[in-house]
Amino acid sequence: MKNIVSLMVVFLGFTFSLSAQVLDEEIGFVYVKAEYLCETGRYEEAITQYNQVIAKDPKYKDALVHRGQAKYALAAYKGAKNDAIQSIDLNGIQGESAALLGRAFGAMNEFGPAISSLSAAVSLDSKNYKFYEWRAGLYEVNGQMLKACQDYESAVLHGSQMAEVKARNLCGSRVKPKTEVVVNTPPTQTDNQTDPGNTDPNNTNPGNTNSNTEVPKDPNQLGENEVLSDGQQEGNPTNPTVPVHVDDSEPEIIDESLPKNDNTVNSFTIDEDLSIAISGQELGIRKVKEVPSILILADENGKVTINICVNKEGVVTTAEFNGSLSTIAKKSLVSLAIRKAKEFEFERGKYDSQCGIMVFNIKGS
Repeated sequence: MKNIVSLMVVFLGFTFSLSAQVLDEEIGFVYVKAEYLCETGRYEEAITQYNQVIAKDPKYKDALVHRGQAKYALAAYKGAKNDAIQSIDLNGIQGESAALLGRAFGAMNEFGPAISSLSAAVSLDSKNYKFYEWRAGLYEVNGQMLKACQDYESAVLHGSQMAEVKARNLCGSRVKPKTEVVVNTPPTQTDNQTDPGNTDPNNTNPGNTNSNTEVPKDPNQLGENEVLSDGQQEGNPTNPTVPVHVDDSEPEIIDESLPKNDNTVNSFTIDEDLSIAISGQELGIRKVKEVPSILILADENGKVTINICVNKEGVVTTAEFNGSLSTIAKKSLVSLAIRKAKEFEFERGKYDSQCGIMVFNIKGS
Protein backbone atom coordinates (compact mmCIF):
# COMPACT_ATOMS: atom_id res chain seq x y z
CA MET A 1 0.00 0.00 0.00
CA LYS A 2 2.82 2.34 0.94
CA ASN A 3 4.48 1.62 -2.39
CA ILE A 4 1.30 2.53 -4.27
CA VAL A 5 0.99 5.81 -2.35
CA SER A 6 4.63 6.65 -3.05
CA LEU A 7 4.14 5.96 -6.74
CA MET A 8 1.05 8.18 -6.80
CA VAL A 9 2.96 11.04 -5.13
CA VAL A 10 5.80 10.70 -7.64
CA PHE A 11 3.34 10.58 -10.54
CA LEU A 12 1.43 13.66 -9.35
CA GLY A 13 4.67 15.54 -8.80
CA PHE A 14 5.89 14.65 -12.27
CA THR A 15 2.54 15.68 -13.80
CA PHE A 16 2.57 19.01 -11.94
CA SER A 17 6.16 19.71 -13.02
CA LEU A 18 5.33 18.83 -16.63
CA SER A 19 2.23 21.06 -16.58
CA ALA A 20 4.25 23.97 -15.15
CA GLN A 21 6.87 23.49 -17.85
CA VAL A 22 4.26 23.44 -20.61
CA LEU A 23 2.59 26.56 -19.16
CA ASP A 24 5.92 28.38 -18.99
CA GLU A 25 6.65 27.47 -22.61
CA GLU A 26 3.22 28.74 -23.66
CA ILE A 27 3.73 32.03 -21.84
CA GLY A 28 7.20 32.33 -23.33
CA PHE A 29 5.89 31.84 -26.85
CA VAL A 30 3.20 34.50 -26.40
CA TYR A 31 5.73 36.86 -24.80
CA VAL A 32 8.16 36.53 -27.74
CA LYS A 33 5.30 37.22 -30.15
CA ALA A 34 4.33 40.32 -28.15
CA GLU A 35 7.94 41.56 -28.23
CA TYR A 36 8.11 41.15 -32.00
CA LEU A 37 4.85 43.02 -32.52
CA CYS A 38 6.05 45.81 -30.26
CA GLU A 39 9.39 46.12 -32.06
CA THR A 40 7.63 46.39 -35.42
CA GLY A 41 5.29 49.12 -34.20
CA ARG A 42 2.12 47.00 -34.04
CA TYR A 43 1.38 48.18 -30.54
CA GLU A 44 -2.31 47.32 -30.32
CA GLU A 45 -1.65 43.70 -31.27
CA ALA A 46 1.31 43.61 -28.90
CA ILE A 47 -0.85 44.79 -26.00
CA THR A 48 -3.31 41.96 -26.70
CA GLN A 49 -0.49 39.42 -26.44
CA TYR A 50 0.95 41.03 -23.30
CA ASN A 51 -2.52 40.83 -21.76
CA GLN A 52 -2.44 37.04 -22.14
CA VAL A 53 0.99 36.81 -20.53
CA ILE A 54 0.08 39.06 -17.61
CA ALA A 55 -3.22 37.24 -17.00
CA LYS A 56 -1.27 34.00 -16.45
CA ASP A 57 1.74 35.50 -14.66
CA PRO A 58 1.90 39.27 -14.00
CA LYS A 59 5.51 38.93 -12.81
CA TYR A 60 6.69 37.26 -16.01
CA LYS A 61 9.88 39.00 -17.13
CA ASP A 62 9.19 42.65 -18.07
CA ALA A 63 5.72 42.07 -19.54
CA LEU A 64 4.09 44.80 -17.46
CA VAL A 65 6.72 47.41 -18.32
CA HIS A 66 6.70 46.50 -22.00
CA ARG A 67 2.91 46.61 -22.15
CA GLY A 68 3.11 50.03 -20.52
CA GLN A 69 5.64 51.16 -23.12
CA ALA A 70 3.28 49.99 -25.89
CA LYS A 71 0.45 51.94 -24.26
CA TYR A 72 2.68 54.99 -23.99
CA ALA A 73 3.47 54.71 -27.71
CA LEU A 74 -0.27 54.88 -28.41
CA ALA A 75 -0.71 57.92 -26.14
CA ALA A 76 -2.56 55.85 -23.51
CA TYR A 77 -0.61 57.60 -20.76
CA LYS A 78 -2.83 56.66 -17.82
CA GLY A 79 -2.60 53.00 -18.77
CA ALA A 80 1.18 53.31 -19.07
CA LYS A 81 1.37 54.91 -15.63
CA ASN A 82 -0.77 52.15 -14.10
CA ASP A 83 1.40 49.42 -15.63
CA ALA A 84 4.55 51.10 -14.29
CA ILE A 85 3.06 51.32 -10.80
CA GLN A 86 1.89 47.70 -10.90
CA SER A 87 5.33 46.55 -12.01
CA ILE A 88 6.96 48.49 -9.16
CA ASP A 89 4.51 46.98 -6.67
CA LEU A 90 5.22 43.42 -7.86
CA ASN A 91 8.89 43.52 -8.80
CA GLY A 92 10.28 46.52 -6.95
CA ILE A 93 11.47 49.73 -8.53
CA GLN A 94 13.78 49.28 -11.51
CA GLY A 95 15.24 51.65 -14.06
CA GLU A 96 12.81 50.83 -16.87
CA SER A 97 9.69 50.98 -14.68
CA ALA A 98 10.78 54.25 -13.05
CA ALA A 99 11.52 55.76 -16.48
CA LEU A 100 8.14 54.65 -17.84
CA LEU A 101 6.40 56.20 -14.85
CA GLY A 102 8.33 59.44 -15.34
CA ARG A 103 7.52 59.65 -19.04
CA ALA A 104 3.83 58.97 -18.37
CA PHE A 105 3.71 61.72 -15.74
CA GLY A 106 5.51 64.06 -18.13
CA ALA A 107 3.06 63.37 -20.95
CA MET A 108 0.25 64.32 -18.57
CA ASN A 109 2.09 67.57 -17.68
CA GLU A 110 2.83 66.47 -14.11
CA PHE A 111 6.42 67.69 -14.17
CA GLY A 112 7.27 67.26 -10.48
CA PRO A 113 6.53 63.51 -10.31
CA ALA A 114 7.97 63.10 -13.81
CA ILE A 115 11.36 64.57 -12.87
CA SER A 116 11.45 62.61 -9.61
CA SER A 117 10.71 59.31 -11.35
CA LEU A 118 13.28 59.87 -14.09
CA SER A 119 15.85 60.92 -11.49
CA ALA A 120 15.22 57.59 -9.76
CA ALA A 121 15.72 55.84 -13.10
CA VAL A 122 19.05 57.63 -13.60
CA SER A 123 20.23 56.67 -10.12
CA LEU A 124 19.30 53.03 -10.77
CA ASP A 125 20.97 52.89 -14.18
CA SER A 126 23.34 55.81 -14.69
CA LYS A 127 24.67 54.48 -18.01
CA ASN A 128 21.35 54.47 -19.88
CA TYR A 129 21.51 57.61 -22.03
CA LYS A 130 17.79 57.41 -22.80
CA PHE A 131 16.98 58.30 -19.18
CA TYR A 132 19.10 61.46 -19.45
CA GLU A 133 17.51 62.34 -22.80
CA TRP A 134 13.97 62.01 -21.45
CA ARG A 135 14.69 64.03 -18.34
CA ALA A 136 16.48 66.67 -20.43
CA GLY A 137 13.39 66.93 -22.64
CA LEU A 138 11.23 67.60 -19.58
CA TYR A 139 13.66 70.23 -18.29
CA GLU A 140 13.68 71.86 -21.73
CA VAL A 141 9.87 72.01 -21.93
CA ASN A 142 9.80 73.38 -18.38
CA GLY A 143 12.29 76.13 -19.24
CA GLN A 144 15.10 74.75 -17.04
CA MET A 145 17.71 75.05 -19.76
CA LEU A 146 20.82 74.68 -17.59
CA LYS A 147 19.64 71.33 -16.23
CA ALA A 148 18.49 70.29 -19.69
CA CYS A 149 21.95 70.98 -21.11
CA GLN A 150 23.62 69.08 -18.28
CA ASP A 151 21.46 66.04 -19.01
CA TYR A 152 22.03 66.26 -22.76
CA GLU A 153 25.78 66.35 -22.11
CA SER A 154 25.52 63.35 -19.78
CA ALA A 155 23.62 61.49 -22.50
CA VAL A 156 26.39 62.36 -24.98
CA LEU A 157 29.02 60.94 -22.64
CA HIS A 158 27.09 57.66 -22.62
CA GLY A 159 26.84 57.42 -26.40
CA SER A 160 23.74 59.37 -27.55
CA GLN A 161 24.10 60.90 -31.01
CA MET A 162 20.75 62.66 -30.76
CA ALA A 163 21.83 64.34 -27.53
CA GLU A 164 25.14 65.37 -29.12
CA VAL A 165 23.26 67.39 -31.74
CA LYS A 166 20.96 68.84 -29.07
CA ALA A 167 23.88 69.77 -26.82
CA ARG A 168 25.62 71.57 -29.64
CA ASN A 169 22.64 73.39 -31.16
CA LEU A 170 20.75 74.16 -27.95
CA CYS A 171 23.59 74.61 -25.49
CA GLY A 172 26.64 75.41 -27.60
CA SER A 173 28.32 72.39 -26.03
CA ARG A 174 31.30 70.61 -27.54
CA VAL A 175 31.08 67.51 -25.37
CA LYS A 176 32.02 64.30 -27.15
CA PRO A 177 31.37 60.67 -26.19
CA LYS A 178 33.96 59.26 -23.82
CA THR A 179 36.87 57.37 -25.32
CA GLU A 180 39.42 55.37 -23.43
CA VAL A 181 42.82 57.03 -23.46
CA VAL A 182 45.94 55.05 -22.58
CA VAL A 183 48.57 57.26 -21.00
CA ASN A 184 52.16 56.01 -21.00
CA THR A 185 53.70 57.33 -17.80
CA PRO A 186 57.51 57.64 -17.91
CA PRO A 187 59.36 55.76 -15.17
CA THR A 188 60.06 57.81 -12.08
CA GLN A 189 63.63 58.54 -11.18
CA THR A 190 64.96 56.47 -8.29
CA ASP A 191 67.64 57.39 -5.80
CA ASN A 192 70.11 55.04 -7.51
CA GLN A 193 69.69 56.68 -10.92
CA THR A 194 72.24 59.27 -11.97
CA ASP A 195 71.02 62.74 -12.78
CA PRO A 196 71.83 63.21 -16.47
CA GLY A 197 72.57 66.85 -15.75
CA ASN A 198 75.38 65.95 -13.36
CA THR A 199 78.51 65.30 -15.42
CA ASP A 200 81.01 65.69 -12.59
CA PRO A 201 81.97 62.21 -11.37
CA ASN A 202 83.40 63.73 -8.21
CA ASN A 203 80.15 65.43 -7.31
CA THR A 204 78.50 63.15 -4.77
CA ASN A 205 75.45 65.38 -4.41
CA PRO A 206 73.78 65.84 -7.80
CA GLY A 207 71.44 68.37 -6.27
CA ASN A 208 74.27 70.82 -5.57
CA THR A 209 75.60 73.00 -8.38
CA ASN A 210 78.94 74.71 -8.59
CA SER A 211 78.51 78.31 -7.56
CA ASN A 212 80.95 79.37 -10.29
CA THR A 213 78.92 77.62 -12.97
CA GLU A 214 76.73 80.01 -14.93
CA VAL A 215 73.09 79.05 -14.68
CA PRO A 216 71.25 79.27 -18.01
CA LYS A 217 68.84 82.13 -17.81
CA ASP A 218 65.23 82.27 -18.82
CA PRO A 219 65.09 83.39 -22.48
CA ASN A 220 62.04 85.48 -21.61
CA GLN A 221 63.86 87.26 -18.76
CA LEU A 222 65.64 90.56 -19.52
CA GLY A 223 69.21 91.18 -18.46
CA GLU A 224 70.33 94.35 -16.74
CA ASN A 225 71.14 96.31 -19.92
CA GLU A 226 68.88 94.45 -22.39
CA VAL A 227 65.82 95.77 -24.18
CA LEU A 228 63.15 94.08 -26.25
CA SER A 229 63.69 94.32 -29.99
CA ASP A 230 60.97 95.91 -32.14
CA GLY A 231 59.78 92.49 -33.19
CA GLN A 232 59.16 91.46 -29.61
CA GLN A 233 57.21 94.50 -28.51
CA GLU A 234 53.69 93.77 -27.39
CA GLY A 235 52.49 97.34 -27.43
CA ASN A 236 51.32 99.48 -30.32
CA PRO A 237 54.38 100.07 -32.57
CA THR A 238 53.23 103.60 -33.40
CA ASN A 239 52.39 104.43 -29.81
CA PRO A 240 54.12 102.13 -27.29
CA THR A 241 51.94 103.39 -24.47
CA VAL A 242 48.75 102.07 -26.12
CA PRO A 243 48.38 98.27 -25.78
CA VAL A 244 47.26 96.21 -28.75
CA HIS A 245 44.01 94.28 -28.25
CA VAL A 246 44.49 90.59 -28.90
CA ASP A 247 41.34 88.58 -29.67
CA ASP A 248 41.84 85.35 -27.76
CA SER A 249 38.26 84.12 -28.15
CA GLU A 250 37.96 80.63 -29.58
CA PRO A 251 36.41 80.42 -33.05
CA GLU A 252 33.24 78.41 -33.37
CA ILE A 253 33.97 74.81 -34.27
CA ILE A 254 31.65 73.32 -36.87
CA ASP A 255 31.47 69.56 -36.57
CA GLU A 256 30.77 68.20 -40.03
CA SER A 257 29.93 64.79 -38.57
CA LEU A 258 26.77 66.19 -36.92
CA PRO A 259 23.65 67.51 -38.68
CA LYS A 260 22.83 71.16 -38.29
CA ASN A 261 19.67 72.45 -36.66
CA ASP A 262 18.09 73.06 -40.07
CA ASN A 263 14.28 72.97 -39.88
CA THR A 264 13.56 73.17 -43.60
CA VAL A 265 10.23 71.43 -44.25
CA ASN A 266 9.71 68.86 -46.98
CA SER A 267 5.94 68.70 -47.63
CA PHE A 268 4.20 66.41 -50.10
CA THR A 269 0.70 65.11 -50.72
CA ILE A 270 -0.27 61.44 -50.47
CA ASP A 271 -3.93 61.86 -51.46
CA GLU A 272 -6.80 64.27 -50.87
CA ASP A 273 -7.09 63.11 -47.25
CA LEU A 274 -3.42 63.11 -46.26
CA SER A 275 -0.28 65.18 -46.64
CA ILE A 276 3.05 64.70 -44.88
CA ALA A 277 5.68 67.19 -43.68
CA ILE A 278 9.22 66.18 -42.65
CA SER A 279 11.64 68.52 -40.87
CA GLY A 280 14.45 68.81 -38.32
CA GLN A 281 18.24 68.33 -38.48
CA GLU A 282 18.37 68.68 -42.27
CA LEU A 283 15.83 65.88 -42.81
CA GLY A 284 13.70 68.33 -44.78
CA ILE A 285 16.42 68.64 -47.42
CA ARG A 286 17.18 64.92 -47.54
CA LYS A 287 15.51 63.14 -50.44
CA VAL A 288 12.91 60.48 -49.74
CA LYS A 289 13.69 57.33 -51.69
CA GLU A 290 10.57 55.28 -50.94
CA VAL A 291 7.15 56.42 -49.68
CA PRO A 292 4.99 53.53 -48.43
CA SER A 293 1.39 53.17 -49.51
CA ILE A 294 -0.78 54.85 -46.86
CA LEU A 295 -4.55 54.74 -46.56
CA ILE A 296 -5.98 56.71 -43.65
CA LEU A 297 -9.72 56.90 -43.02
CA ALA A 298 -10.61 59.38 -40.31
CA ASP A 299 -13.59 61.44 -39.26
CA GLU A 300 -11.61 64.31 -37.76
CA ASN A 301 -9.20 66.91 -39.12
CA GLY A 302 -5.83 67.31 -37.46
CA LYS A 303 -2.30 66.06 -37.30
CA VAL A 304 -0.40 63.11 -35.86
CA THR A 305 3.26 63.92 -35.24
CA ILE A 306 5.93 61.24 -35.04
CA ASN A 307 9.49 61.74 -33.79
CA ILE A 308 11.83 59.92 -36.14
CA CYS A 309 15.55 59.19 -36.44
CA VAL A 310 17.16 58.13 -39.73
CA ASN A 311 20.57 56.46 -40.07
CA LYS A 312 23.19 56.95 -42.78
CA GLU A 313 21.70 54.19 -44.94
CA GLY A 314 18.31 55.94 -44.99
CA VAL A 315 16.50 53.56 -42.65
CA VAL A 316 14.11 54.99 -40.07
CA THR A 317 15.54 53.54 -36.86
CA THR A 318 13.08 55.04 -34.36
CA ALA A 319 9.52 56.31 -34.60
CA GLU A 320 7.67 57.59 -31.52
CA PHE A 321 4.44 59.52 -31.09
CA ASN A 322 4.84 63.19 -30.16
CA GLY A 323 1.73 64.13 -28.23
CA SER A 324 2.70 67.77 -27.65
CA LEU A 325 2.83 68.45 -31.42
CA SER A 326 -0.27 66.40 -32.29
CA THR A 327 -3.94 67.31 -32.31
CA ILE A 328 -5.15 63.73 -32.82
CA ALA A 329 -4.33 60.93 -30.37
CA LYS A 330 -6.68 58.21 -31.57
CA LYS A 331 -4.94 54.89 -30.95
CA SER A 332 -5.61 53.40 -34.37
CA LEU A 333 -4.30 56.49 -36.18
CA VAL A 334 -1.24 56.81 -33.94
CA SER A 335 -0.38 53.14 -34.41
CA LEU A 336 -0.77 53.43 -38.18
CA ALA A 337 1.34 56.60 -38.36
CA ILE A 338 4.16 55.01 -36.34
CA ARG A 339 4.14 51.89 -38.48
CA LYS A 340 4.12 53.84 -41.76
CA ALA A 341 6.83 56.22 -40.58
CA LYS A 342 9.14 53.22 -40.14
CA GLU A 343 8.43 52.12 -43.71
CA PHE A 344 9.84 55.33 -45.23
CA GLU A 345 13.22 55.05 -46.93
CA PHE A 346 15.55 58.01 -47.40
CA GLU A 347 18.48 58.45 -49.76
CA ARG A 348 21.85 57.60 -48.29
CA GLY A 349 23.15 60.48 -46.19
CA LYS A 350 26.41 61.69 -44.67
CA TYR A 351 25.42 61.59 -40.99
CA ASP A 352 25.24 58.57 -38.72
CA SER A 353 21.87 59.77 -37.40
CA GLN A 354 19.41 62.57 -38.07
CA CYS A 355 16.38 63.10 -35.84
CA GLY A 356 13.34 65.20 -36.60
CA ILE A 357 9.58 64.96 -36.98
CA MET A 358 7.16 63.53 -39.52
CA VAL A 359 3.75 65.17 -39.42
CA PHE A 360 0.70 63.37 -40.85
CA ASN A 361 -1.81 66.11 -41.75
CA ILE A 362 -5.19 64.40 -41.94
CA LYS A 363 -8.39 65.72 -43.51
CA GLY A 364 -11.44 63.95 -42.17
CA SER A 365 -13.87 62.52 -44.70
